[in-house]
Amino acid sequence: MKALLQSSPFDSDGGNLIGRDPRHVTAEEWEASGLPLLIGMRAIRAKCLDCCSGSAAEVRKCTSVRCPLWPLRMGAQPKGMAAARQNHGAKQATDLEAER
Repeated sequence: MKALLQSSPFDSDGGNLIGRDPRHVTAEEWEASGLPLLIGMRAIRAKCLDCCSGSAAEVRKCTSVRCPLWPLRMGAQPKGMAAARQNHGAKQATDLEAER
């Protein structure tokens, strides 16, 4: 796991360890870390479980609606979310046209 950390290059951090830029971690370092290699919805669900002390029931009951992960906490995209995003994008495009 130490391979994912580095000494901070910033004087204000006093040489403490900070997380490395994950874009520069090699496949071998990821594998050696022992961390689950989750992406997408599985990673979001895992983070929500972590936030709720591992309780799926607490994830379901979560009231942190301002959290950007809240709508995705159940591990799937909500039915109305794609349509709402599409409508929002269409409104933004209309607003841009009106400004021209």
